[in-house]
Amino acid sequence: MAEKEPHLNGSCPGPSIPPPNQEDKHKTRGCFCCLFGCLWKTIVALILIIVLAIFICWLILQPRMFKVHITDAKLTQFNFTNNNNLQYKLDLNITLRNPNKKMAIYFDKIEANAFYEGQRFDTENLTRWGFKVEHKSTHFLNATFAGQQWMVLGANELDFNEEKSVGVYSIYLKCYLRIRFRIGDFIGGDHKPKVRCGLKVPLISNGNLSTARFETTRCDVQLF
Repeated sequence: MAEKEPHLNGSCPGPSIPPPNQEDKHKTRGCFCCLFGCLWKTIVALILIIVLAIFICWLILQPRMFKVHITDAKLTQFNFTNNNNLQYKLDLNITLRNPNKKMAIYFDKIEANAFYEGQRFDTENLTRWGFKVEHKSTHFLNATFAGQQWMVLGANELDFNEEKSVGVYSIYLKCYLRIRFRIGDFIGGDHKPKVRCGLKVPLISNGNLSTARFETTRCDVQLF
């Protein structure tokens, strides 16, 4: 009698799959780490080269911010009318000094704003066409603020009366600029520094100057 063949459930065991080679895993991981390490070293090297180049340029050029002084101020009118209109006339002499040895500065825009007790009473554009200040050079500007402006002093009226009795007024000048630096044939992009000046200006009434004298004032320059 022939032997019965065992019943098959339809699945046939195939050849066994060998386990992953551990050596290949280590090689792949090692290559990845090597690639990452090379990339990291390249980035660090580029950063160091850029920093070194900037430092060398700074040593060669020694860039310095321009300086602003108010050398003279004449206030010939500064009074309030009964309807709170400030009548004023203020003339300023301004110097712009470029102290750099190898950089010229283009002044494309200078907008000057005059304030009293925190309120702006006039705005003047000091550069209609712009100008260039060469290295180690000084440029002179004249600014005139004249007219009338409605203002309410409120609680600051007492300060105004005190300054009126002394004949010296605290006027604040704030300027917005747009400049460019030039090094050789290269002209950089726009920068927008701000200039702030706190002035103590004596009033000249009927040609007579008060006992106080205006003192040359250095302004604060902020590049950003």
